[in-house]
Amino acid sequence: MKGTPLRAAFLSVWAVLLSAGFLQVANGLQTDVISVRADLEAFSAGTIGLMMATYYVGYSLAPLAGRFVIGRIGHVSTIVTCALIAAAIILAHPLLVTPLVWAGYRFISGFALSLVYVAYESWINDRVPNVLRGRVFSSYMVVQMATMTLAQALLGLGDPRTAGLFILCGVVFVLAAVPVSAARHLAPASAPPEPLGVVKLFQVSPLAAAATMLAGVSWAIIFTFGPIYAQRAGFGLAGIGLFMGLAMAAGGLLQFPLGWLSDVLGRRPVIVAILVTGLCASLFGVWGARRGLSTNLIAATLVGGFTFPLYGVCVAYVNDAIASETRIAAAAGLVLLFGIGSIFGPLLCGWATTAMGPMAFFAMLAATMATGVLIASRYR
Repeated sequence: MKGTPLRAAFLSVWAVLLSAGFLQVANGLQTDVISVRADLEAFSAGTIGLMMATYYVGYSLAPLAGRFVIGRIGHVSTIVTCALIAAAIILAHPLLVTPLVWAGYRFISGFALSLVYVAYESWINDRVPNVLRGRVFSSYMVVQMATMTLAQALLGLGDPRTAGLFILCGVVFVLAAVPVSAARHLAPASAPPEPLGVVKLFQVSPLAAAATMLAGVSWAIIFTFGPIYAQRAGFGLAGIGLFMGLAMAAGGLLQFPLGWLSDVLGRRPVIVAILVTGLCASLFGVWGARRGLSTNLIAATLVGGFTFPLYGVCVAYVNDAIASETRIAAAAGLVLLFGIGSIFGPLLCGWATTAMGPMAFFAMLAATMATGVLIASRYR
């Protein structure tokens, strides 16, 4: 009998999981293609950082508009419309290759895709009971990490100098609209609540709120400057895909073990352990930056494994301390905090790369994790 409720829960959100898989393949691939193409076009590191950060500005604003948009047109129409907007935006990139135009495109894409995530996660939170939410939401995160890993393998299928990979991204974005359209009857009838105030999240757990922002910083650094670092380190397109894929695969594989440890040992010790091991992995990357491609691949694997799971444990930490009726609102607030942190990742890494060269990629990740360790030494 225990399997029946869980099976019913997955049946109520299967369309979200499948749609999220397609969306993350397209999003993971487009981030790589845009970063590599921008570097090939000789955009400066600072310009690339600023351009890529505009995605996260849009991403951060969307949770504030999520209730109005989803309440007005519904979960399914929001996902379908925003996926089609994302498809149109990526298809427009090769038509006019300038930093300013691409920055505008990234802002629109970030806003649209963040609305999709708000719709996905409010769908899950609405349809899945509290007792099963952790397992179903973890599966949602694993689907995202697995499909972003798959996206890295697609980078070698084309040339970023041409429109082929941009078109592939657009097609996969369109595919993300299909599952939810077929499962319209499973969508929630209500809109998600307003985000829980950022101040309230810091009152609930200063460490979890701050670490959520730092998770956003580190994710954004890896996604936006990981491909650029790998290209400048001497990897070809297939190698860039392998570099990014190993980071994401390691992050996906460690989601469940670290989540389980947080259930057994407590959230705070695991958050601290992730921050410390993430710091050590990043310092290893700084040390190994000039020691060959194999060392760089090991560093990417370690950094991904001990960086990507941070967000999920922080979410669990916050949810341990709040009432069940505020959990959906807290999820929206955490998405907002993650987005705010993500704005700073490309900006800081872009400026640091201009000053320090490619090794700034691992150095900025180390600085991010070190900041988390300092915060954890003072706050819970």
